[in-house]
Amino acid sequence: MKPRKIPLYLAWLVSPALLIGAVTALLLAERIGWSYGAAIGTVTVFTAIILVILEWRYPLDERWKMTWPSFRRDLKYFATTGLTIAATSSLFALVGIKLASGHQGVASNWPLILAVPAGLFVFDFLQYWQHRFSHEAKGVIGAFYWRAHVAHHLPDKVYVAMHPAGHPINGFVVRGLATIAPLYALGFSAQAVALINLVIGIVGLISHTNIDLRAGPLNYVLTGSELHRYHHSADPADGGNYAIVLSLIDVMFGTLKYRPGIPPVALGVHNPSAYPSSNALFEVLKLPFGSARTGPTARQADEIAVRS
Repeated sequence: MKPRKIPLYLAWLVSPALLIGAVTALLLAERIGWSYGAAIGTVTVFTAIILVILEWRYPLDERWKMTWPSFRRDLKYFATTGLTIAATSSLFALVGIKLASGHQGVASNWPLILAVPAGLFVFDFLQYWQHRFSHEAKGVIGAFYWRAHVAHHLPDKVYVAMHPAGHPINGFVVRGLATIAPLYALGFSAQAVALINLVIGIVGLISHTNIDLRAGPLNYVLTGSELHRYHHSADPADGGNYAIVLSLIDVMFGTLKYRPGIPPVALGVHNPSAYPSSNALFEVLKLPFGSARTGPTARQADEIAVRS
């Protein structure tokens, strides 16, 4: 069946419908006998399936569609960064929920309507600076962080199933600590931690879709595919959009990139010859431990130089 342009009503409704549906399902989990972990895993997989179907039917750009070769590449990252993005998100959520149970802190008695936005802000504020550091930091440490992160930028197409493409250092150590530690320290309830992790996972899936999803003015508050696609742009001038849930943080620190209705020209890295192919998993995994160029920033130095 020939792909066609997504209907306008779907372009505007898919993201909020999936997010609201996911949150509602988790709030009802206890009533239907689900554990939070089972609810998060089920809802995340269901969301991913819906988005994959929509990508197949309504791709924003034919160049960025998932293919069998690219999916076989993605399977390698599923095995190193987590069996699936659902398993990865669920793992962090389960650990956070377990740690939160019975732990008291300043946020322990906050109502969900306050705790969830506050927890998302705490998480994304810390994640924003770690993410920005990975792109912009100088010196040996900056080079290490960039080369642990660049695996997620090597693919020249962005779609739901490539979301787990990345390095375990960046995926587990950094993301895990940013997700679990601050929420535990502040004493968020298990239900709040579950909702926070669910929203992070669902927004992450939505933001990596090859679908023309719209958010209009909400792009200045929440991250979606319109914004995150710029973060994967091969043009260094598009660099920015480091928040993964709350684009408001990019607005606060002047790193928001948004041109309504105009997607990037190309995705990936500016100079692919400076890196191994994203399909060369072993070479990608070695990147953080190799000799690092430490010019103005590690990214700029890598992308200017041509690998011999």
